[in-house]
Amino acid sequence: MGPAPYAVFLHGGPEDQERPAFTPLYQCLVAAGIGVFAPNVRGSAGFGRAFRDADNHALRFRAVDDVADCAAFLVRAGLADTARLACLGWSYGGYLTLAALVTYPRLFRAGVDVCGMADFATFYERTEPWIAAAAVSEYGHPETDRDLLHALSPLHAFDRLAAPLLVVHGARDTNVPVYEAQQVVCAARARGVPCELLLFEDEGHEIRRRANRVAFVRRVTEWLGPRLTGVSSG
Repeated sequence: MGPAPYAVFLHGGPEDQERPAFTPLYQCLVAAGIGVFAPNVRGSAGFGRAFRDADNHALRFRAVDDVADCAAFLVRAGLADTARLACLGWSYGGYLTLAALVTYPRLFRAGVDVCGMADFATFYERTEPWIAAAAVSEYGHPETDRDLLHALSPLHAFDRLAAPLLVVHGARDTNVPVYEAQQVVCAARARGVPCELLLFEDEGHEIRRRANRVAFVRRVTEWLGPRLTGVSSG
């Protein structure tokens, strides 16, 4: 078999860790003919303190580069078709997806942003106070690091967005408020980039209800399928 369509999935945190587990979304994507590569880019837990802190503040630009390196690895290894790559992620992984799409606009054919931050200014303004306080050591201070946070915010580089985007969010999310998703959809559509919103009115930062989880997995698979394989999975 030759190179296949692939999705790079980015976990949240950023100090979470991708580990072997049964993940319905991955299984459905693979069943639809889309390979899944779920890396632990710099900032992930489980590889020592230096690696965990290797994306703090201005080093976060290097974490975005890691996403491009993951795609390059898949192509170099003969696994992925360079013209059929997607990027997707949840929470911080959603942010990293948006950042990768605007930093490397020709790299990915499509993106899926699930509960991701788009603008650190509005994120700090609207998230839970305890989350905002904890985020300072990761991203920077909303006052003293304002310029850095502006540069790190994908929303301010949406003139570079080229890939169609599916945005998923819970209306009751207080970790990453739904305003982040609303900004992404408005900015993408204003620039003529195809962008769809899957909003769960009865969910927060996680999708917990079984029917909603089924709907989420089905929609992501059906949305990516035609864009990466040319075949509808609906």
